[in-house]
Amino acid sequence: MMRRLLALCVAMAVVTIACEEPPATEPVARGRQLFRKLDCGRCHFIDGQGGRVAPELTHIGTVADTRKAGATDEEYIRESIVSPGAYIVPGFNDVMPRGLARTLSAKDLDALILFLRTHE
Repeated sequence: MMRRLLALCVAMAVVTIACEEPPATEPVARGRQLFRKLDCGRCHFIDGQGGRVAPELTHIGTVADTRKAGATDEEYIRESIVSPGAYIVPGFNDVMPRGLARTLSAKDLDALILFLRTHE
């Protein structure tokens, strides 16, 4: 029984790894992949789906530069990922995971920001 369970687990791991999408080379597509891979939609509603625990991101490209005085949309989105507690959208709690930016390369962080900025 244990052997079968172990074999099943190994088979599932192989299928999961084999099915993982290769990293996109186009920045917006890569940002979309990262959004899905990081499971951002668990808390954020975007493109007609997702959670409602955190601010909606469907129009973040146009809303971002109105959220924090003196910050551009890119600066606001970057700060929200790198230092999530720096500004909390009214009506929401400070629940954004910390350290997310440390798990991303600079190129991937830029791609994620670019993907979000396209949502006007």
